[in-house]
Amino acid sequence: MNTDHAQAEIRRNFVRGGPGAIVSSLVWFAAAFTFARAGHATAFAVLFFGGFLIFPVSGLIEKFVFRRTVSIKGNPLGLIALESTIAMIGCLLAAWLLLPVRPEVVFPVAAIAVGTHYFAFKTAYGDRTYWLLGALITLIGCAGIFWMPGQTMAVILGVAVIELVFGLWLTLQASKDR
Repeated sequence: MNTDHAQAEIRRNFVRGGPGAIVSSLVWFAAAFTFARAGHATAFAVLFFGGFLIFPVSGLIEKFVFRRTVSIKGNPLGLIALESTIAMIGCLLAAWLLLPVRPEVVFPVAAIAVGTHYFAFKTAYGDRTYWLLGALITLIGCAGIFWMPGQTMAVILGVAVIELVFGLWLTLQASKDR
């Protein structure tokens, strides 16, 4: 299987990654809702543990809504997204360690972790859209640390909206692939 074929298979099977980005945006929206009511620690728990639901829930959407096979068996690029996700989880654990000492940077660091993890998706999907998505989310995280510290809700909602917009765009693009 050559690279172009492997990428086309991943784009098709995972609906260009649109459902995953949409589900992730819903997790960020849930974290925003929780942040408004319960603060940093509880909202981060929602983000962290909700993140574990992204792959299985988006897989169900891809399978039952879009009738796609979510298998990556035999695809040499199939593990790239997983590998970047493992690195992202490590960065999210680092963000969690900041909760007692710098709660105002926890969500910006989480945004940087999520944003940078999207860069590997360009290779997996063969779609430069992921570079833009990753750059925008990473920029929001950096802005939350350096240019607008303490604007946690803006960071959380910024990531949620960007992922929703890109998720819808990617899903729309996948519908044109047929």
